[in-house]
Amino acid sequence: MIVAVGQLRVTPDRDVNLMKALSLIKRAIQVRSDVIVLPEVMNTGFFPENYALVGSAEEELDLILKLSERKDIVIVAGIAEKESEQLYNSVVVVYRGEILDKYHKILPFVLTDEIKHFKPGKELKVVETPAGKIGLMVCYEIRFPEIARKLVKMGADFLAVPAEFPRERIGHWRLLLRARALENLCYVVGANCVEGDLGYPGHSMIVDPLGDIVVEAGELQEVIMGEVSLGEQEKIRKKFPFLDDMRKLDEIV
Repeated sequence: MIVAVGQLRVTPDRDVNLMKALSLIKRAIQVRSDVIVLPEVMNTGFFPENYALVGSAEEELDLILKLSERKDIVIVAGIAEKESEQLYNSVVVVYRGEILDKYHKILPFVLTDEIKHFKPGKELKVVETPAGKIGLMVCYEIRFPEIARKLVKMGADFLAVPAEFPRERIGHWRLLLRARALENLCYVVGANCVEGDLGYPGHSMIVDPLGDIVVEAGELQEVIMGEVSLGEQEKIRKKFPFLDDMRKLDEIV
């Protein structure tokens, strides 16, 4: 299958962000992508002045839901959303006009005031879609191998990681995505944003189960695409049965 990453230039203008997201999704549809992954809080960015304007996931993604009604593409979008009057940093999975499921980021980033605004989630999510079972993580959480490993144990076919990863640690981003892919023998799709004033430099990428980069974006708004073969992933896991040994450790660690 073809997986796309929409590397969005996030601005302080929510309406502009959503229109840009629509444009990137349309590009992915034109080239018959099966999945597109968009960055973290792509509707608001980390601009606090936007938070009071946020509605439910259905409200925030209204135009995207309408666009997807007759399109055969799975959309994985990082958004700020309100649920029960609480603001969440969420990842929402959309298919044919419906929200299949969503994940609330469990670990707000400790070096910012994210925790002051967003309520942490409490449950990991693997979402079953026509493109396979997608394990969801957000940005900072890629630093925690325990999360990725748990998602794989839960049956994730591949991992999607919406993010706003800053320039000064972009080397960490590139290394961590590859590490999570290699140690779990699974594809990892990382969607970073580009944002001039705050220094988000892109470098979204798709990584294969051996930790090799399938495709990597530059530092501009763009759509990148790569093939994700779950059949090839299964062959790799049979050739290197490391996950079988992992299960031997379940009662020890």
